[in-house]
Amino acid sequence: MKKVHLICNAHIDPIWQWDWQEGVSATLSTFRSAADLADEYDYIFCHNEVTLYKYVEEYAPELFCRIKELIKQGKWKIMGGWYLQPDCNMLSGESFVRQVLKGKEYFTEKFGVFPTTAINFDPFGHTKGIVQIISKCGQNAYMFMRPYKHEMELPSEQFIWKGFAGSSVKACRVEAYNTSLGKSAEAIKQRAENQPQDVVCVTWGVGNHGGGPSRKDLSDICELMKNSEIEYVHSDPDLFFSQMRTQAEYNESLKISMPGCYTSMGRVKRAHIKLENELYQAEKMCAVAAQRGLMEYPTVKFGEITEDLLNAEFHDTLPGSCVQNGETNALNLLGHGVLEAERLKTKAFFALSAQQPKAKEGEYPILIFNSQPYDIEENVECEFILADQNWEDNIISVIKLADENGNEVVCQQIKEESNINVDWRKRIIFKAKLKAMSMTRYSVYIDFVPSEKKEIKREFVFDNGRKYVEIDSKTGLLTHYRIDGTEYIGKGFGLVTCDDNEDPWAMKSFQLKGIGENEQPFMLESKPGGPFENLESIQVIENGDIYLGIEAFFIKDNTRARILYKIYKNDDAVDVDVNLFMNDINRIVKLKVPSAVKGELIGQTAYGENKLFTDGRENAALRYVSVKSGEKSFAVINNCTYGSSYKDNSIYINLVRGVTYCAHPIFERPIIPADRYVKKIDQGENDFSFRIVAADTSEIGQLAQRFNQKPFAINAFPLQSGTDNTVQERPVYINNEAVTLEALKLSDSGNGYVARLFNNTDKNQTAEITLFGNTERLDFCGYEIKTLICSDASVKVSENIVI
Repeated sequence: MKKVHLICNAHIDPIWQWDWQEGVSATLSTFRSAADLADEYDYIFCHNEVTLYKYVEEYAPELFCRIKELIKQGKWKIMGGWYLQPDCNMLSGESFVRQVLKGKEYFTEKFGVFPTTAINFDPFGHTKGIVQIISKCGQNAYMFMRPYKHEMELPSEQFIWKGFAGSSVKACRVEAYNTSLGKSAEAIKQRAENQPQDVVCVTWGVGNHGGGPSRKDLSDICELMKNSEIEYVHSDPDLFFSQMRTQAEYNESLKISMPGCYTSMGRVKRAHIKLENELYQAEKMCAVAAQRGLMEYPTVKFGEITEDLLNAEFHDTLPGSCVQNGETNALNLLGHGVLEAERLKTKAFFALSAQQPKAKEGEYPILIFNSQPYDIEENVECEFILADQNWEDNIISVIKLADENGNEVVCQQIKEESNINVDWRKRIIFKAKLKAMSMTRYSVYIDFVPSEKKEIKREFVFDNGRKYVEIDSKTGLLTHYRIDGTEYIGKGFGLVTCDDNEDPWAMKSFQLKGIGENEQPFMLESKPGGPFENLESIQVIENGDIYLGIEAFFIKDNTRARILYKIYKNDDAVDVDVNLFMNDINRIVKLKVPSAVKGELIGQTAYGENKLFTDGRENAALRYVSVKSGEKSFAVINNCTYGSSYKDNSIYINLVRGVTYCAHPIFERPIIPADRYVKKIDQGENDFSFRIVAADTSEIGQLAQRFNQKPFAINAFPLQSGTDNTVQERPVYINNEAVTLEALKLSDSGNGYVARLFNNTDKNQTAEITLFGNTERLDFCGYEIKTLICSDASVKVSENIVI
């Protein structure tokens, strides 16, 4: 006999077509109704998401107490167990960890339960990185809805989902999470009969703005259970998966669904990336400072910042499918989180700087903290200010830079942020040698010499015998990037625009094959106007010992753009910064990067890498997309975007979609009203930063992390005299750069420090990690996560992920 597990729920988006306050209202009314019906009917109500339970706890404490009692009686089940249902493509691995374990922390504390099944019905696809993460967080099953059947075929709707590093969980795709009011029994019967397995589940309940079960639906289901040959039972996901049996397997990410969400509402995405970087870098710095006894580790404040991050990762805000109120709410959360993380990072920095000696007479100390667990050489930029303003026209300041041993270091003075035309504010860039997880000191000294006018050498080619880079002086475009004689850039680099539509989701079936038609290039603006008025079409703005800086100005229809190339003379990288002034609608703008090398297209995902589509379909990737050719990779690294595509040997990095807030296609109706103005997303200035590099494949992960979590440099004058000679240099050190330090923090329990390590490659790796005086040798299989817990006496490997 077929057995059908009925899983009653009420899908509630905390924010979507409504603001968060209305989300609170929907939560309270739905939960109260579900609790009232539990007194009348023998059924089980299931619901997930910490955010919603926190609403009830704060705004309806009596109802919260009722729910506790219903959970004890088995009539209310916590399902899913995560903080909320986040986007499941664009989170870093560590953000997924926090979603799971912050949920576990809350539900265990408040209700004494934690589900073994993760639930993410509504997100637009799911990275396979989730499998290893939830396996190591104490969950063994996954239930989802998207991608739908027409978007992605599976070997079975019930299957074993195989992830990285040998991980696997049971998984099930449900047909829909909700049912229409008063028609649930009919939907349940149809969905149950559509499934061929002996043990199946059907999710039901009014959703999409709450509602859950109704009296009519419960009464109808009672009749269905009495009069059917099928065994129907009120159930929960954990019970269903404990009885589900399947031999089918699937070992890829679950994609693609509504691919416009990889790009829409880019300001939220860029703010999300910034907060991820600031939070995880601040945790590392505070851990080092606290372990040395220089400050108290700010556990409570980091908890608040983490909640800002987790709430902003909701699956209708980070993907950009909400109304403008939702965007504003997400930007407020992310902005607050960034500000608080910056404050903590700065507090740790000055705590650590107290161990430095006072500045010498005439010295401007530059202190740099390297949050990487290896010694690195990195180009570092830092501003400082002269002790006094120099108003003289006949003398000018000259900068000399020295390392900790007094050796002169080459530096390049570049344009400072300020535009006050006085010899006073300075900005320099130099190649710094930085110790792992430590403070390194450089010293600036100032001389004054007779002033003379210096012209910036105008050149568009850099060639040092190993590295050859050329910017075409007529088109303003990158035409050559050659390392050791191998050309990596093909023909056709530049900005392009394609016709798009209003829909931020990109729901139409043709958009599953690619977003944007009728590709058209931006052209060099012969006489720049708008924000670029009175500038040359292409000009050299910096040219010194460290890098050659070239900017060019482009136009297409009503949209303008600036591209700044930073061609480094002391390493292999070329940075490409794009300032895009979007002023067109129903268009998508992309940065086209043709590859002269062929290989496997790879994109970073949560604690792993995905093989990406190469036929024009949209891809979602984290901090890099690369063409992998054996042991070498040609990579485009970023700190600003997720969406891309690939066709005809070109990587297309999505920048902006000029779409409409929450414009949802319904049948063949017009997507937006034609009788009034409706607001568009991401118009105006949007800024992007990329790094193009050819490197060993095993290095790409750590190069991407270095680009995102750059050394923290300040012109700081230490307040103490003398230095503590007992200070341990390199308090955290890894001897294998294929293994990255993804997190370092005081554990939430306060019992030692937690270090999360990740093998960025598909090959086995061995690494020795030194963690606060303790050394451990670790073996990693491909893409494996390991968590270490360091107490005063020892370091041990945790079988599970902890925070």
